[in-house]
Amino acid sequence: MPQIRRVLRACTVETAQRRRTCGRDRKGHPIEKDTQCLVIKDPVSGRPKNYCLQCALAILDKAADDLQALRDQLS
Repeated sequence: MPQIRRVLRACTVETAQRRRTCGRDRKGHPIEKDTQCLVIKDPVSGRPKNYCLQCALAILDKAADDLQALRDQLS
């Protein structure tokens, strides 16, 4: 049986080894060392963008809504 394609390949959760900057709010949402963050790699450049917990949850909520809309269209 053929393997199922993964569409969320570019998304991972990492523990910051040093202070990082949130890609959504660079000045207001620092990502402190030893905290978890969402990392999304740009498929074109390969560069990662980091997102703090607050922004990551908003991004994942939007992604869940988008996936549900796709499922609804297929039904």
